[in-house]
Amino acid sequence: MDMTNIFDSLMQAIDEHSFPYVSPKGEYQREVHRAEQHLEWLEEHLNEEEKAHLEGFRNAELSLSTMECEASIKIALAVGIRFALPS
Repeated sequence: MDMTNIFDSLMQAIDEHSFPYVSPKGEYQREVHRAEQHLEWLEEHLNEEEKAHLEGFRNAELSLSTMECEASIKIALAVGIRFALPS
């Protein structure tokens, strides 16, 4: 199994097993709800061209967020492997 497959498997396992630890009544969920309310208001007040730009921004933001998460996991794995190796 190559490193890409190992990384993809780890990402999937983290996604599947970490969500239950985010409390539906916790701060994270409140912030998600608040952000959705702001986004809903904004979308109601934009024209079609502005909505297209907003959608482009959201797609770019999602891509960046995904890259940041993957980088964090790679760093954590590298640190874990480094600590596991004999000195």
